[in-house]
Amino acid sequence: MAVEFFKLEKLLRKREQDLRITVYFFLVAFVFFILVSRLFYLQIIHNQQFKQLSESNRLRLIQIPARRGDILDSKGRVIATSVPVFSISITPSEDLDLEKVAEKLADIIDESEITPEKIIETVKKQPRRYEPVEIARLKWGEKVWEIMARIEENRKELPGVSIEEQPLRYYPHGELLGNILGYVGKISEDELEKYSMYKYSMQDWIGKTGIERFAELIRYKDGRIIGLKGQDGVRQIEVDANNRKIQELVSISPTPGYDVVLTIDLDLQQALEKAMDEVIADVKKANPKAMAGGAVVLDVRTGKILAAASRPAVNPNDFVDGSFSEKRDYYNDPKKRPLYNRVFQATYPPGSTFKMVTAMAALEKGVNPQDSVICRGAYWRPPHIKCWDVHGRVNLYSALAKSCNTYFQEAGRRAGIDKIVEIAKEFGLGEKTNTLGILNESSGILPSPQWKKKQYQSIIENKYKAELDALKEEYDSMLEKADSAEEQEEIKQEYESRRKILESQYEIDLNFYTKWQPFDTYNTSIGQGSNNYTIIQLANYVATIANGGKRYRPYLIEKVVSPEGRVVLEYKPELINKVKVSDEILAHVRRGMKAVTEPGGTAYFLFSDFPANIGVGAKSGTAQTGRSGDRKDKDFHGVFVAFAPYDNPQIAFACIIEYGESGGSSAGRVAKAVFEEYFGLNDKEKEEREDMS
Repeated sequence: MAVEFFKLEKLLRKREQDLRITVYFFLVAFVFFILVSRLFYLQIIHNQQFKQLSESNRLRLIQIPARRGDILDSKGRVIATSVPVFSISITPSEDLDLEKVAEKLADIIDESEITPEKIIETVKKQPRRYEPVEIARLKWGEKVWEIMARIEENRKELPGVSIEEQPLRYYPHGELLGNILGYVGKISEDELEKYSMYKYSMQDWIGKTGIERFAELIRYKDGRIIGLKGQDGVRQIEVDANNRKIQELVSISPTPGYDVVLTIDLDLQQALEKAMDEVIADVKKANPKAMAGGAVVLDVRTGKILAAASRPAVNPNDFVDGSFSEKRDYYNDPKKRPLYNRVFQATYPPGSTFKMVTAMAALEKGVNPQDSVICRGAYWRPPHIKCWDVHGRVNLYSALAKSCNTYFQEAGRRAGIDKIVEIAKEFGLGEKTNTLGILNESSGILPSPQWKKKQYQSIIENKYKAELDALKEEYDSMLEKADSAEEQEEIKQEYESRRKILESQYEIDLNFYTKWQPFDTYNTSIGQGSNNYTIIQLANYVATIANGGKRYRPYLIEKVVSPEGRVVLEYKPELINKVKVSDEILAHVRRGMKAVTEPGGTAYFLFSDFPANIGVGAKSGTAQTGRSGDRKDKDFHGVFVAFAPYDNPQIAFACIIEYGESGGSSAGRVAKAVFEEYFGLNDKEKEEREDMS
């Protein structure tokens, strides 16, 4: 029995051993099958995909930004260009430890604005994976080489970080022409979507305002884009595991943008801005509110803008070299508003510079320029608007020379508001000039009976409706609380009585505020009331008087030049209309403007030393600001318009100095400096001094 039991036990052990071996065999076979299957999956099925991933890790496509086209003045002098800088970028990927890289990179760059948190935020905003995200731009200097060296030293800790040379927009004259040139900035997601057909990337810079914006993409007649934006190039490089460049494989060179030549004369621009700064500084001593203004100079024969300036100033470099953060408060100041181009966007009461319109309207209605009016210091018709002086007997010429309000209120009454509006429209007042090169231009306001009715009718109606609703609500509440029918009847009668009073007041207000009144004509005739125009409108209006009635479209861009130096687009003078005012009437008005700069005229002191062959026609203005909180008897804008030479007009000028009081003593000084520069009078003075020495 023992032997048989032993044999049975041995048999059972053998079977258990065989079972274990079988199980181990199947387990090994299963694992081997899994490994072979995975290998087959990786090597055969997804071979191409992983090969591409491998290649993408090894190969990099680096965008080569195109050099933006230059902006030049009319004589070919550079006023906006590009200079080389170094751009530090991070290429995001799935295996990138962004927090670690950001902390290390911020430590190397060592600038207060570039923190790890800022770097992480910037990279995460990038919607396209594997596309480089610019973190910082560095100008030439010792710090650049130090940063580059430290990046290379710490390359293993900075995967995805690259540093490339790129063009940076640069404005060699700083604030000069700042508001006209505008500035460039990083493209936004909205802009990227809007201009998707033009092959922008998230790292591109685009014109935001001014000429930079207007000339970003100029479409030529054959459909080509010939603006400042160039066409980016690309190069393919091979890198190692630490993102170090091994070799360059393929390179496609970028195509530079086209150069844009402006109508601006840099010398005249410098004279204009210098004079404006000096005048504003002087005016500010008497009135702290003074800090702003605008001026423009036109070629009356073509519509070319020879100089234009808005204050407070803008330095376009601040938006590309990192200075903006330090000046953020300045640019965002709601009172200064430096980014608000006061030549084209701001509207102002023209003051007495509107009187030439009133003069032309009166002359067309048959008023003789020699007919006289007696000024005793105020107009004899109510509301008896005052004149700034007692001028005695004046005619058209002496009234313009002395800026007599009484004469022009009477001239406006005789002409009638319809004729005044008709003439003003012919000269482009109250409508956009559509200046070539400018975006977001304002229309201004030319008041008329139709305008007044449209402007105030809805205001009066809404006011009446609100008061009527409030009255009804008040009496509905009283009715609910009434204790008897008699009391309810009394409440209803009282409500009806008050409703009729309110309705009568509505009719009175509607008639008064929407119907044109005689005093509206008187105010309009002297450039006050609701008159509001842009400075470019005033300049173009004076240019049209000076050149014999031809109103041109102002323009800032003269031509576009290809990277090879070939003129591909040239802008020519564009005549908008020829006014119906006769040559004889225009001559009378020009003669009156000439009297302004002759003995007895309000601007004689400015141009008395000008040579006889450079006579100046002008008109000064002292305009109530119309702003809330300003003193009606103290706060005035200084307005001045002019043209020269009188016998053969070449240029027209318009300027407003906010809170400048008298136009002659503020904006007029700017006009004098501009005319001296244009006609070379400063050069003659210099020569005389040299001869005397």
